Parts: sequence; C-alpha cells; structure tokens
Amino acid sequence: MNIGWLKIIGATLFELVWVTGLKYAELPWQWGVTALSILVSSYCLITAGNTLPVGTAYSVFVGLSAIGTILVEFLGFGIFPSFWQLLFIIILILGVIGLKLLNEKVER
Repeated sequence: MNIGWLKIIGATLFELVWVTGLKYAELPWQWGVTALSILVSSYCLITAGNTLPVGTAYSVFVGLSAIGTILVEFLGFGIFPSFWQLLFIIILILGVIGLKLLNEKVER
C-alpha cells in the first residue's frame, strides 16, 4: 500500500476525532486534543498529495470522513442513520473503492 493511502486513513481518523470534539468537547484538555487533531489531520492530508493525485486523495478523504462521522454517531452516541443516509453511505463506499481501484490502474 502506498504511503499516501496510509496518510489518507490517518487524516480521516484524526478528522473523526476533531469533528466529534467540536460537538462534544467541554474541558480544556478535550479542546486541546481537538485542536491537535485538526493539525495532524491537515498535515496528513496535505502530505498525501505528494504521492497521490490531489483530487483523488481529497475525494477519498471526504468520502471516508463522511462515512466515519455517521458511524461514530451511530456506534458512539446511538444516533441511528435513516434509510437514505444508509443508501448514500453505500454509494459513497462504492465511490471510494472505485477511486482507489482507478488510481491503482493509473499508477501501473
């Protein structure tokens, strides 16, 4: 796996931390973790563009972040997605997989 893809995964995971922090952080240390997560997520996304096409990297990042955010709300906070949200999550997953597969063919 290309290091760029690992950076996209890292950027996504830190994105989930800071997005959740923006909604639920109350204590100073929680806000500190939120701010640090913003910086790490941005760094990972920016540096992923060194080895991946920027448009592909950003599209996959946004798709994974959207999916992850909905999953965090469901698994962590008991907010169940609607039928339409689930349908579009599936479409997003298919799009992310398609972009990854297409990028692998271009690199060869």
